[in-house]
Amino acid sequence: MQSQEKDLSLVNNLSFSHDEIEVFRRQGFIKLKGFLSGHAIQSLKQVARSKVISARESKSAYGDSFSRLTYDLGTTDAVKNIYSSIAFRTALVTLIGHPLIMTESQSFELTPHKEGFAWHYDSLSFRYIRPQDAAFSVWIPLDPIDNSGQGGGMAYLAEDIYSAMANFQMASLLSRKMVAGVSVEDFSAHLRAVFQTPSLLTDLFEAYKTQDDFELGDVLLFTKSMWHRSEPLLPGPLATRLAVTMRFLDWRSRLDKTMFEGESESGGGVGMGVNWGRPTQTAYGSQFIDINDGEEIRTSTYCGPVI
Repeated sequence: MQSQEKDLSLVNNLSFSHDEIEVFRRQGFIKLKGFLSGHAIQSLKQVARSKVISARESKSAYGDSFSRLTYDLGTTDAVKNIYSSIAFRTALVTLIGHPLIMTESQSFELTPHKEGFAWHYDSLSFRYIRPQDAAFSVWIPLDPIDNSGQGGGMAYLAEDIYSAMANFQMASLLSRKMVAGVSVEDFSAHLRAVFQTPSLLTDLFEAYKTQDDFELGDVLLFTKSMWHRSEPLLPGPLATRLAVTMRFLDWRSRLDKTMFEGESESGGGVGMGVNWGRPTQTAYGSQFIDINDGEEIRTSTYCGPVI
């Protein structure tokens, strides 16, 4: 991966070797070093700080995981200006191989007394599309990540080791039961024993995890089915660790109303045997009222921009 001429305002042009593209498509993640400029990081930090609110105040299920959060960044100029950049689009489309639909953007703030997310995949963020539809996240730390120091980053598992695609398929099957009137509690215990933290499975995740350090401007691109967790922020010079995430769909993605209902009822937990309750922090996916089940998201007037 080589950095070429810079977008003077926000995004740096990157080029990728054939091997780098193949490794990303096999493993499901890639660190993009120096992708965003200092100006982009400062713009994101400013808008994120102005938007984040207490996780408990938001009444989200993450009150014990993060100090502050927001799901309201997708319409801000700071985020729009980044994902609409030619350099941003070129990098993502080169790696992924097709255009994308921008959906939403969030920010999460960690403090030393918060653990962040346990092992999970992006079930809630992409609960309204079919299991086979690809989707991606761009994680942007707004503070340096030093795993030998305070931590505060992420741990993740390569998809060629273990993928959550089967969990999306399981969630689709179980969502059909839920729509038919079966409660998530009726079948959750066996799944929860497998996927809860700690468990035999998550112990294996810990043994095979990847962790990277991040300088300001480095970002992580990863698939919806990559297992990942937060790395706690340890006491030290950084009082908080702020990060922004942008979400994208394969532009051929189709609406899955049954999946949306099942995952919404469980807060994104049905494929892991968990019931976190209906989410209060985001309603994204509910706006596609002008298209039918199975139709392409991009045909809705409520679809986000295609990049």
